[in-house]
Amino acid sequence: MLKLYFKQGWQLIRQNKFYTAVYILGTGLAITMVMIMAIVYHIRTANIAPESNRDRMLIVERATAKRVNGDGQSYWSMSYQTVKECYYPLKTPRAVSAAANSSNLQYALGNFYTNIPGSKDVYASSIYTTDAAFFDIFNYSFIKGKPYTEEEFQSGMHRVVLCESLAKRLFNTTDILNKTVLVNDVEFSITGVVRDVSSTLPRAYAELWIPYTAIPAIKDFAGAGGIVGIFTTFILADSPADFPIIKEEIEVNRKRYNTSISDWEYAIDDRTILTVFQSEVKKLDDWSSFNEVIIRYGLIAFLFMLVPAVNLSGLTSSRMQERISEIGIRKAFGATKGTLINQMLAENLLLTLLGGIVGLIVSNIVVYFMRDLLLGSRWEMTPNMTLSLSMLINMRVFTYAFVVCLVLNILSSYIPVWGATRRPIVQSINDK
Repeated sequence: MLKLYFKQGWQLIRQNKFYTAVYILGTGLAITMVMIMAIVYHIRTANIAPESNRDRMLIVERATAKRVNGDGQSYWSMSYQTVKECYYPLKTPRAVSAAANSSNLQYALGNFYTNIPGSKDVYASSIYTTDAAFFDIFNYSFIKGKPYTEEEFQSGMHRVVLCESLAKRLFNTTDILNKTVLVNDVEFSITGVVRDVSSTLPRAYAELWIPYTAIPAIKDFAGAGGIVGIFTTFILADSPADFPIIKEEIEVNRKRYNTSISDWEYAIDDRTILTVFQSEVKKLDDWSSFNEVIIRYGLIAFLFMLVPAVNLSGLTSSRMQERISEIGIRKAFGATKGTLINQMLAENLLLTLLGGIVGLIVSNIVVYFMRDLLLGSRWEMTPNMTLSLSMLINMRVFTYAFVVCLVLNILSSYIPVWGATRRPIVQSINDK
């Protein structure tokens, strides 16, 4: 029956091209706004390589240090000591990694520059200092070589992994294993080259990666009783079901850690240990609860659909008025109210789906050309803001689009259709 309804709907679309164009355009514009939100949400939370373990990851980006006497607090990233005492000893996770990103490194130590020995061409570079476990959590695609090993990390050896574009900029090739590059005039041996990472994946993006043990000042940078610093911790669980157990372990370690600190204490609240989804929600409003933020933005999305749905409902009512006689005749020949409603909704769903395709295409175009605004950092310039087709077009995004189309179809069509089918048969047949 659904196939027949869509076939009839297609015939009606061809007969009334102006109505069809207006309906599809109105639907497309409505869906565009919601789909922009959905696509941005997908890019920020879905498993996208190298951040392909987002659904099993906990992130600790912040540390709160409070004075024991209640005189004040410090709120920033974690120190190496905090990571060492509270996170590295965890037993439940599959992997635990600590890293300092380019933004924090720039704040603490200034800019980083790279060049090859003997060359006058110097490039300001985005750097990530990590441990060896970082490459167990983030799945980089190595073109050449491999990451530095745990032994090299522990020994503080000067090793570096470059991204493809920086390797070509420096050497005009990616065949550079065991060659050396200068990072702020310090020699590092190249162990691997990875494919470029889009800066839309902020937890994985960089142009070069080196062991933080190779720069002692990074471990020494700390404040507020040695609690805050420049490190972010990534925790990879076997399953999201392990998250509560991991948090309990962290709490035990935190209490033990605080016994070794005088004047200050390390505090954990609902903004400390987050999933990727929670972290992204918190960026929308850092001071409201998760439920408040979700409800607020859910209402905004609903309004984006409700307002055009009211307008589309008027169009549908006008069209139903033209088909009252047809509805009356069909009822006279035994068609039930449910059958008529299902047919009309199916016909409108076809129009809505066509509008949804338009909206999906337009939303992808908007996200692509406005990616710096929609996906970039509020605090710094984000180069290499590239988007792959898999980020924009995939089954998850199509599912979002279909659900939005379905909701919009019900909101805009059900009441006019229901009203048209309730009219008495005689009155419907004689309607002019």
